[in-house]
Amino acid sequence: MKNKIINVGIIGGSLNNQWASQTHIPALKNNPFYNITAIGTSNIVTAEKSAKILNAPHAFTNYKELAQSKDVDLVVVSIKVPHHYDAVLAVLEENKHIYCEWPLAIHTQQAEKMAQLAEERHIHHAIGLQGRQSPEVNYVKQAIQQGDIGKVISCTMQVATQGKGGITDEKGRYLLDEDNGATLLSINGGHSLDVLCYILGDFKELSATMNVHYTEAFVQETGQSIEKNTADQILIQGTLVNDTSASVHIQGGVYPAFQLEIRGEKGAFRLTQKNSYGHVQFGNLIIEKMIHPNNLFNAKDILMEEVKISQQNNDAISYVNQAYTMLAKDIAKSRKHIPNFNDAVKLHRLLDVVRKSAMTGKRIFIKQL
Repeated sequence: MKNKIINVGIIGGSLNNQWASQTHIPALKNNPFYNITAIGTSNIVTAEKSAKILNAPHAFTNYKELAQSKDVDLVVVSIKVPHHYDAVLAVLEENKHIYCEWPLAIHTQQAEKMAQLAEERHIHHAIGLQGRQSPEVNYVKQAIQQGDIGKVISCTMQVATQGKGGITDEKGRYLLDEDNGATLLSINGGHSLDVLCYILGDFKELSATMNVHYTEAFVQETGQSIEKNTADQILIQGTLVNDTSASVHIQGGVYPAFQLEIRGEKGAFRLTQKNSYGHVQFGNLIIEKMIHPNNLFNAKDILMEEVKISQQNNDAISYVNQAYTMLAKDIAKSRKHIPNFNDAVKLHRLLDVVRKSAMTGKRIFIKQL
């Protein structure tokens, strides 16, 4: 596949699919390395309609048939999490490259099997942790590595969303059932914790609390109240591998916001999000930086100042587009730079530790691999 256009089939590629139509499709359409050749949805009418609008020659309702198409080199899986496992396995059986949205699976055991099979098939596999493509995230990561704020002492992260609380809509109601694997912890928490660990390093120990404040949710379209068993208040405290003290608060059903503040011996960075929905991977991030004098006791008027970096597009589409460009280069050069299923397994395991700590009330030390 070197030096040729990569033909893409999208499982969940209907233009009615909010995430695929707002990120994957526009990113792929404008990326010179790719060509959309197949659309797969659960409804042949919407599949054919979307394929026609996108000038894709094939439409499917069966993801196995999409994966088997000779006109598909890479399959994108952008459907609800409970269906990831079967769809990914169908793709892997055909030895096709794959890009799957996060969370990879409803639980870690599924994710581990998917990663193992992907490695055995020697195909390129990518996971949708596109927050790592943020220029602001990478700026802060590099500045810290260069010692701009000295040795990092602590970090505090706040993740809040108006969703996943006491009000939902029909398309989001499945997020309120723990068995579906698409919860506040796994989605908002997963993306945010991945960014934190990408910048600063992994947790080596943590303790967590998970509370369910809203036990029911009101469905806007029907007025129906449904049972909710997912945590909407999640608190994590721990230590990273570099001895940084970390505190994280993830909450749903509240005013949305994202903020990550990192404090070092010489200063601090603050990463916040304009017009936040509590999803760091949506972009619109702002960097602030502060450098303080050696003698803090005599310091006056120390203020955070915004750091401007050259970037025209700072949104989810640009992040996904950059991820696809990295994946295309990985395929062409037989390398593995894009976050992949192994990274997904690692994050799934971290979330398992959070759940275990919350369930047992114990501090847990994490084995470093």
